[in-house]
Amino acid sequence: MNVHPINDQQRQQVIEATYLYLDKAEQLYGRKFEQVPVLFNLRGRAAGMYVVSGRGLSIHRKIRYNPWLFGKYFEDNLRDTVPHEVAHYVTEQLYGRGNGRSGSGVLPHGQEWRSVMAAFGADDSVTCQFDLSGIPRRRQKTVDYRCHCREHQLGVRRHNKVERGLASYLCRHCGERLVKQ
Repeated sequence: MNVHPINDQQRQQVIEATYLYLDKAEQLYGRKFEQVPVLFNLRGRAAGMYVVSGRGLSIHRKIRYNPWLFGKYFEDNLRDTVPHEVAHYVTEQLYGRGNGRSGSGVLPHGQEWRSVMAAFGADDSVTCQFDLSGIPRRRQKTVDYRCHCREHQLGVRRHNKVERGLASYLCRHCGERLVKQ
């Protein structure tokens, strides 16, 4: 099955739907919400992602959508993913920025987010199960390591921990420490 990313007209529909949910949030909560940039550069398993980066006065917010998953499941994503991501933004604006740790703020899919989803009249399922066949996947880079008995590939995160002296890894078969090749 040939899967194609969404076209320009569909991208415009997604952007308009995103901003319609923002307008709905303004009516529901009686306050203004700035429009956030909408990007179509997400890859992998996720259909959408709300991203906040920076601190203080230089905080940047954006909503990223996966054009391939939208291409394969356009109506489902328009109905479910768009309000899901907008609800993350609205929740952050209404209740603050949590870090997801118990007792230290708003949880990503906690009661505050669920209440926004309910106000939108949207399904508050946390994830969706899409068939990913035909969808390009993000591939994690790996670094070659070796022990006494075989070769191993460590992901970039683990490799960086080794490089900084924060971790070392052992082979599950021979018990020897892994060494970069």
